[in-house]
Amino acid sequence: MSMIDDSARVEIRRGLRVAALFFIGLLGGASMMPLDAGVYARGAVIVSGKRQAVQNRDGGIVTALRAVEGQKVARGQVLLEIASADLHALERGMTAELMMLFAQRERLLAERDRRSVMAEPVEFRALPAADRVLAEDALRGQRLLLAARLRTAQTEKAVWMRRAHANAEQIGGFGEQIVANRRQRALLDDELTGMRVIAAKGFASINRIRALERTQAALDGEHGALGAQILQTRDAIGEAELSAAGVDRRQIEEVEGSLRDLLVRMNELQPKLLAAREQLARSMVRAPVAGTIVGPTIYTIGGVVSPGQTLMEIVPDRRALVIEVQVSPDDADDMRPGQTTQVRFTGFHDRAMPALDARIDTVSADSFTEERTGNRFFRAEASLLPESYRTLVALKGPGALTPGMPAEILVPLRKRSALDYLIGPLKESLWRGGREA
Repeated sequence: MSMIDDSARVEIRRGLRVAALFFIGLLGGASMMPLDAGVYARGAVIVSGKRQAVQNRDGGIVTALRAVEGQKVARGQVLLEIASADLHALERGMTAELMMLFAQRERLLAERDRRSVMAEPVEFRALPAADRVLAEDALRGQRLLLAARLRTAQTEKAVWMRRAHANAEQIGGFGEQIVANRRQRALLDDELTGMRVIAAKGFASINRIRALERTQAALDGEHGALGAQILQTRDAIGEAELSAAGVDRRQIEEVEGSLRDLLVRMNELQPKLLAAREQLARSMVRAPVAGTIVGPTIYTIGGVVSPGQTLMEIVPDRRALVIEVQVSPDDADDMRPGQTTQVRFTGFHDRAMPALDARIDTVSADSFTEERTGNRFFRAEASLLPESYRTLVALKGPGALTPGMPAEILVPLRKRSALDYLIGPLKESLWRGGREA
């Protein structure tokens, strides 16, 4: 019996030694096995600077589609058109009015300066063909109006001057009558003197003398009337000459008033026309950059576009490809721009494909929310180092990396061993327990 107990104790001691050696070896191996701490995140390859969204601020009804999925487009190329018939009519109407105002301004300036020929507005020197037609129509009409107004003014002045000339001739007639009256008065005076001498001798009647005196008084009255008529006619001449001069004065006053009103209207119209042209230009939706069309949301003519709606996106040409990943908020504090990271492109499905070195370029200052899951994350971007990119090109070719390809990154943070991972939770529990006590 004692021999059995001794044998059992030997086996137990031997088992304890083996267990102790195993445990010591395990701890030693764990303390020496490197398991560095790091940040792991998933993401995808994107174009640096993001895709360029194509939008329209005003919205409307699609009248033409000029780009499809995957099509290469140049910067400024028309992608689609949005209905703008009313806006186009409004823009044409305002343009025609503005062309008329420019021409009218030159016509008024010509009238003010008493010129028979109006200059062409400086705004007409570099007009597009459609506007040039409107400008020429406006010029033609205003030139005809200028000629008509000048003829009217000249005719009115001529009427007043003819009236003044007629009055001057009438004054000449009155002067001749006065001269004739004076001669007649002189003769009458001589006759009356002789009659008075004869009457004093009794050879002439007193009635004859009184008749001659009445004729003399009538001549004196007619002479005074002729003088008054001359004065009135001279006043009429002055009024006619003043009226002739007033034609120019009134026309200048009218022109100055019209110019003021015209400039006010021009200042009101030009900003409205500029806004209408900008809105009309926006109805022709153009590519903001050269690239490839992706994700169009409008497929039919007649579709309704909401203001600000994303109509499609463009992947820009000749932009660098970067890796965008979503980082957990718990790990975001451990990531900083400039850190070195390792990238694996899981889309290659090639076990021989090594992890490639990259550099963290940006880390978002605030977190974002995933709309589908509601999870919060920080956004980071990393780019391959030049030597890693050359390795990728050598293994997979220059066009292997494409937008949308899935990728994983690992950012090494600090040296740790397997033992640190084993005893880390215990140390944290002891630390917390000590604080709570």
